[in-house]
Amino acid sequence: MELVVIVGLAMLLGAAAGWLVSARWHQRRRAELVQFAQAWEYARYAGYVSAHRYPHGTGAPFLR
Repeated sequence: MELVVIVGLAMLLGAAAGWLVSARWHQRRRAELVQFAQAWEYARYAGYVSAHRYPHGTGAPFLR
């Protein structure tokens, strides 16, 4: 009987450890995806700004 309890507790502990590791992995992966998405949006914004910037020396002098 004691062996069944010990095996059951070991299985429960193993499942809890596996869940914790999985949760931490998913949290880290989500943070990486958010960081990548932010970098991608910034790169798109920077590309848009550089493509639509006025050339130097053109336009009204007070806009230079």
